[in-house]
Order: sequence, then structure tokens, then C-alpha cells
Amino acid sequence: MKRLCFLSPDVVHARQVVDDLKNNGIPEQHIYVLAKFGVELEDLPDGGPESDDFLPAYKRGLELGGATGLLLGLSALAFPPAGMVVGGGLVLLVGLWGAGIGGMLTGIAGGAFSSSRLKSFESAIDQGQILIMADVSVNDVKKFEGIIKRLDPEVEVSGIEPPAKLIP
Repeated sequence: MKRLCFLSPDVVHARQVVDDLKNNGIPEQHIYVLAKFGVELEDLPDGGPESDDFLPAYKRGLELGGATGLLLGLSALAFPPAGMVVGGGLVLLVGLWGAGIGGMLTGIAGGAFSSSRLKSFESAIDQGQILIMADVSVNDVKKFEGIIKRLDPEVEVSGIEPPAKLIP
């Protein structure tokens, strides 16, 4: 999958492009629309997981928390507390606990910030343009770029890799 990202000048144009994409086979759950606060998007699909940094922060927290928990578990294995028997199960348990706590805390913190993957579009969105993102098959990228450019030949379509779903 490839995520096509492009800017639309207003909501009316965005609605036309989204309808065109849906009519050409992209399901609505693969189309995301972002606008600045206060712009009424009405029936357009919202930005979903791309509107904030929750998922990237959650992933970083899982990795960092899991590594820290594993390190703590291994240190408890090497230097057991007085009167306590430490085994491999405790190492695994502490590693999983660290990953869970790390993921939860950093995900919550990341949800408070706008998406770092979309920094290049931030100023255009602040000026009132609408960001449209569509997940398409790698084989269909050229086809959908043509569909998008049919409504607005001047539009610049860029592609980013969509984030992997945590739960498929």
C-alpha cells in the first residue's frame, strides 16, 4: 500500500475528489481528510489515526519500555534481591510490563501532538487548504494520480508509507 497525499483548495473541491476516488474503487475507510480547526468537513472522512502522533509514539514506547523492562528483569536475574528466587518467567513478565506501561504512557503523550509525518503540509492546512490522503495499491498509484489530476492538473501528489495497523 502507498498513501497518496495532496492538498485541495476548499471543501467543495475536496468532496469532488473524494467522490471520484470512491467511485473508482477506493473504499471510504482508506480515505482520510484533514483540515484546520473550525473547518466543517460534514460528510467527508476524518483524518483518523493520521491526525495525531499516537501510533508512532505508542510504537516507540513499546520498544523503549520493553527494552527497559527486559534490562531490569535481566539485572534482577544477575543480582537477585535477598530471599527471592528469580527465573526466566520474571524476566519475561517485567519485559512485557515495561512494554505495556511504556506504550501506554508515550501513546497518550503523543496523542496530544499533531502528526509528525504530516509536518510538510502543516502551513498549507493552517492557510485553509484541505489535506486528502488515500491508501492505494502500489500497482494503482499512477492510475489514481491521474484521477486526482483530472480535477486539478496543478495539484502536487506526494506519497508516504501508511502506518502499519496495530491490529489487522
